[in-house]
Amino acid sequence: MQDTLLAQRYAKALFELSLEMKKLEEVKNDMDLLQETARESKEFRQFLVSPVIQADKKASVLSTLFSGKVDELSLRFMELLAKNRRESSLQSIGTEFIELYKAHHNITTVMVKTAHRIGPELRDEIVARLAKRTGGTIDLVEQVDEKLIGGFIVTIGNDQYDASLLRVFNQLKKEFEENLYIREI
Repeated sequence: MQDTLLAQRYAKALFELSLEMKKLEEVKNDMDLLQETARESKEFRQFLVSPVIQADKKASVLSTLFSGKVDELSLRFMELLAKNRRESSLQSIGTEFIELYKAHHNITTVMVKTAHRIGPELRDEIVARLAKRTGGTIDLVEQVDEKLIGGFIVTIGNDQYDASLLRVFNQLKKEFEENLYIREI
């Protein structure tokens, strides 16, 4: 909880500063790069949370790693976090920043889980219908889960609509577990 609040506060500060300096798109791209780096490199994640490495060394490594690849504002922000011993929250701050960016641009992230890959026509239709329903832009995240057998599960924020065959089979299984037949002798 503490880390989440800290990440939200730092992300909000960076967001407002980047908006004020008219560098919102650049900083958003930098946060995407940061997220991608953390996602792909276990060593980078371990480096961020390591209590053994000194703050000035972490700031120097972050500067070397991201210099020329990110905007000056993002680089100075990362160095500041390292100097203040908050670098372990860098990935969370990036996530929170991206959420603020999406809210600012009315972008809704929708997770669609299906048993098989969605074709481009169906994908476009789903995006169009959801955009009409939400009144904004849709960021569609697709996930394939063969256990669903067929159908789909759509998750928008905290809401979920499950139209999978797996759910139907599980419902039938529960109904058949109860023996309604009473034998008369």
